[in-house]
Amino acid sequence: MTDILDKQASNHQADPEQATWPPLQKAKTDIFDALCDSFNTPSAMRAISELISDYNSADKGALTIDQQLATGRWVTSIVNTFGLNGPATISDSSIGWSGIDIPEYAKPYLTSISQLRDTLRQQARSSSDLDPERLKHIAASVPPEGGSSGSSVAAAVPYQQLLSTVRSELSTLTLTPHPSLNQDVLQLCDRIRDVHLWDIGIYLEDRADGVPSLIRPVTKELRTLKANEKAQQSAKEEAKKVALVEREKAEKAKEEKGRVSHLDMFQTEEWSAWDEDGVPVKDKEGVEVTKSRGKKLRKEWERQRKVHEAWREANGMGAP
Repeated sequence: MTDILDKQASNHQADPEQATWPPLQKAKTDIFDALCDSFNTPSAMRAISELISDYNSADKGALTIDQQLATGRWVTSIVNTFGLNGPATISDSSIGWSGIDIPEYAKPYLTSISQLRDTLRQQARSSSDLDPERLKHIAASVPPEGGSSGSSVAAAVPYQQLLSTVRSELSTLTLTPHPSLNQDVLQLCDRIRDVHLWDIGIYLEDRADGVPSLIRPVTKELRTLKANEKAQQSAKEEAKKVALVEREKAEKAKEEKGRVSHLDMFQTEEWSAWDEDGVPVKDKEGVEVTKSRGKKLRKEWERQRKVHEAWREANGMGAP
């Protein structure tokens, strides 16, 4: 789906009947379902990726011009809608997208930072005896100015400064050996990805099996995803705080309740006579407690007895 399709589109009148292609119809359905599912962006992007894979592997001779144009137009419109095609708008009728590129002057520095981080991360995760000398060796393997291709243009200054900052932070970890060195290195790796690079519009996508991290520009989609993740994390932390407060309240209430002896719990103005256990037998007017009311009071007394005895035991006290 390139400029060739764009040129074909300008000289071709689309036939809706001929534009039907099963993978395209499936992708449309999948995108619709994903966006209806609380705007499930990862699923939506996966649907686009699968469609592009289907198109690239399809026998182009078996596809009509209408099917190819319809696929190109639809994918481009979705990419435009998600804000992934630079300044292009939803109404842009062209086919294909330019994407968002990393400036050439930034690449030497970003490559150095990414390679340094990959090496540090791999060493910290696989080695149980990471030491300052090993870190110094790793730091020395990275050119201080992003290599011979480092740029001198003013726009490259933030990237130069970031490489210097990363090297400086790594240098502080090489001063003295300590048992948490591996963990400190992993935290530095996270900080490089999630703070330093993110703040200048760059995202590193970690990949498995020793494959170098993918250097990507921060897009509107990525910012939205990170904002959602941050909001969810904040909500979880707030929920934990609320739960902790409620738990402390419950513990305090339990403590206060346990302090009250079952022998004294009914010693109030509400009653005027009690049995040998302290259970009321007459109300404040001198009227005898009914049998049913007496049973309820006895049950309350028994519950409080258990609570109070448990409290005394927990506090190292004997029986009352």
